Amino acid sequence: MNRILMLGACVLLLAGCSKQLDEIRPKHAISSEAVSEADLNKLTNGVLNKMENLTVSFWYDGDYHGENLGIGPGGKLIESHNALMSPSNPTSKSRWQVGFVNLMHVNELLKSANSATPDSQATKQAKGTAYFCRAYIYYNLVTRFGGVPILKGPSMEVVPISKEAEVWAFIISDLLEAEKYLEPVSNVYRPSDEACWALLSKVYLWTGDKENAVIYADKVIESGFTMSRTSEDFASMYVAGNSSKEVVFALANKRTSSFLRIFEQFNDTDGSWSYAVHEDLISTLYADDFGTGDIRKSATQSGDRVIKFPNGANDGVQFVVNPEPSASPIVLFRLADAYLTKAEAQGPSAGLATMKTFMENRYASVNLPASMTEKEFQNLVLDENNREFFAEGRRWFDIKRTGRTDLYKNFPANGTYLLRWPVPQDEIDLVGRDIYPQNQGY
Repeated sequence: MNRILMLGACVLLLAGCSKQLDEIRPKHAISSEAVSEADLNKLTNGVLNKMENLTVSFWYDGDYHGENLGIGPGGKLIESHNALMSPSNPTSKSRWQVGFVNLMHVNELLKSANSATPDSQATKQAKGTAYFCRAYIYYNLVTRFGGVPILKGPSMEVVPISKEAEVWAFIISDLLEAEKYLEPVSNVYRPSDEACWALLSKVYLWTGDKENAVIYADKVIESGFTMSRTSEDFASMYVAGNSSKEVVFALANKRTSSFLRIFEQFNDTDGSWSYAVHEDLISTLYADDFGTGDIRKSATQSGDRVIKFPNGANDGVQFVVNPEPSASPIVLFRLADAYLTKAEAQGPSAGLATMKTFMENRYASVNLPASMTEKEFQNLVLDENNREFFAEGRRWFDIKRTGRTDLYKNFPANGTYLLRWPVPQDEIDLVGRDIYPQNQGY
């Protein structure tokens, strides 16, 4: 952990001039307390820029581990559970380190904001952004690892791993704190009240507080966003410069260099991509079960090819034109999140009505039964989640949250422990097992 914290501290040395703060590549360091209010907006922008890197590095975990993606142009599924989940595997080590390095950025922003004029707009935005981003980073860490160290500020000290319940409580506390400083959404590329509510609803769902999950999902639903009703509108959410009324919060991804192209890892248009849709999923992902005319299928699937993110190629398969794919936004939350979270929290008795409303915006016609068993309804919600968020890193987490490992094809017997990633062995070697105990089963 010392190594990670030292790296994070070194990366986030602050510069005095605006250009350096904009780029977050300082050459002359100053202390956090010396950052002026004029610099604070620049530093906030820089933290959001760093969040783009974090989000893209985490992006496909849920699809790969959720058996949505195969390797190479054929989409042949390789063993995606035991093969990746060992304490020495670079995947878990990379995610752990990326998370904690970015926590250093966020905590330095919060420290700077706490030293600035309390009531200024720049200070409020900086604090709200810091608390929200810290909660989002911990959300990504806790859903992978379970308990992790809780860092409340910049520190060079070794912090022991906290229990998973304590991490969830810390996330909720940070989001409620962020809500005090943020404002209703006016720019979807900035954290807002609605972004807090979207994440809070998901956090409460994970922790079993279904009442609050519904309350905060409803706050998003009632905030004036509208669902995409056509294939064109759905596909356009992933296009640079879009004006979608469904997106609640996205990272802008506007860069002059070091482009972040999600589609370069998965886009089933030729044999050069790292991942392709799992071969067994091609005919079933958008199968007609309780609705016909799925706008998502029309928008993303052409025969046996699935193109979730328009990449600007003129290949006769792209559904919409993306004139600047390198600047496509990284969509984190949209109105669909709120509907599907609310329905899952409600269960079949009230959730069927919520699902009907959601599905009427995604299908030409919907034919839901009058009632469902708990398992039938859960299957419906999980299926819709996968259709909605395919290639957006959700599937593994939905299966983990609901305990539905029976939906896997290749999940090993007695493999429940694999639903928590191992603490990286390098980190344990640095501080010892007493401070960083290994997750059970590894």
